[in-house]
Amino acid sequence: MKVYLSFKHYNQRICNLINSLNLTHDEHCSTGLIINSNSLELYNRENLNQKAIKVDFSSKKNNYRCHFFRKKHEILYKAVGIKKAYFPVVLDATAGLGNDAFILSFLGCKVTMIERHPIVFALLKDGLYRGYKDKKIGTWLQERLNLILNDSCNMLKIPLLKPDVVYLDPMYPINKKKSLPKKYMQIFRKLIGKDTDAKELLNIAQKKAKKRVVVKRPCYAKSLCKEKISFVILGKKHRFDVYNPL
Repeated sequence: MKVYLSFKHYNQRICNLINSLNLTHDEHCSTGLIINSNSLELYNRENLNQKAIKVDFSSKKNNYRCHFFRKKHEILYKAVGIKKAYFPVVLDATAGLGNDAFILSFLGCKVTMIERHPIVFALLKDGLYRGYKDKKIGTWLQERLNLILNDSCNMLKIPLLKPDVVYLDPMYPINKKKSLPKKYMQIFRKLIGKDTDAKELLNIAQKKAKKRVVVKRPCYAKSLCKEKISFVILGKKHRFDVYNPL
């Protein structure tokens, strides 16, 4: 895969990662990767005013989310079925930037992220490397959060994966009545495109999960398969459609 590579600093670890994913430099590519001294960032070359994206599990934002999670994000752990002494094994089949996977691992779940896009995988892999070394979160992060490069449509062929819950967060449809999505989502849409196989992935996930499949959707969007929904957990801006396994 081609991408514009910008070296602010030389980093052997990140260069090895890029080479292992067969990412090659393209002078004309509209998306770029910045190799810093200790991190990898994605940016939009067609709009240099947009802030670059990197995965940082030890950021102040994530620290805040963990601290005040139970007050503001209670619906997520209800959706996956976390209880006092029960922490399901979760497969996040649409990893993205790993935000929800990180929160689920913080709460006590063992989470495996699957990401098929090599550039997004590179960002996640870089973020995990730094997160594992962090003094505050590194120990439990190594125990609970890991990453696989694969297409989630192949999850039935991966015998080591035996999740209680499969978590899906497909690309949101654009709401024409509202303003443009957040800047990082604009870059993601540009990079990844539409999730045309989301319904197929739901069916596969139902065959893989032991307990349930959880699909995160914005409140304005249609369900992937309304007829098969077991129950719905509503939030202010989004909801979780919960499906039983097949």
